[in-house]
Amino acid sequence: MSGENNYHDYEELMAKTSEIAECASLPSNHPAYILYTSGTTGSPKGIVRDVGGTAVAMNYAMENVFNVHRDSVNFATSDIGWIVGHTNIIYGPTIRGSASVFFEGKPVVPDAGIVWRKVKEYQVSMLFMAPTGVRVIKKEDYDADIALQYDTSSIDGFCMAGERCDPDTIHWLAKALPSATINDTWW
Repeated sequence: MSGENNYHDYEELMAKTSEIAECASLPSNHPAYILYTSGTTGSPKGIVRDVGGTAVAMNYAMENVFNVHRDSVNFATSDIGWIVGHTNIIYGPTIRGSASVFFEGKPVVPDAGIVWRKVKEYQVSMLFMAPTGVRVIKKEDYDADIALQYDTSSIDGFCMAGERCDPDTIHWLAKALPSATINDTWW
């Protein structure tokens, strides 16, 4: 398998197929996934999240907390393997019918302007990031000079979760994203 091309263009793959998979009809209490704690205070504990409850909760949160709608472009920089990642990158935007920008890597690689370039390129309306990610960018762009080089006026809201955001970082965000409403949800 080494050297084999594992990357595919979605449009090319769709053009090659005429089959459409049938959607499965499931009861609302059918398991969607198991959410585990980290286990830092003992053995990891798991809770089964069901399809119906998850869909209702994501639809509500995306509409009322994150302001994500059918014409929105949602950009969550979380790791897709974490609950916040697959919730805010896959489930929530899909349920709301919005576009979702996927991003792999640190928010300063290849440079501290990468997130703002993606915002401009895709006209992102909702940006979601952990306060730690914001602080990583702020460390490289303390005066927000790089951020202010990009047109980020498409951003209606900037939401954070994962941990509390410190006031200095919130003030930096207000300078870097003057048109955005900043919401520290703490999740």
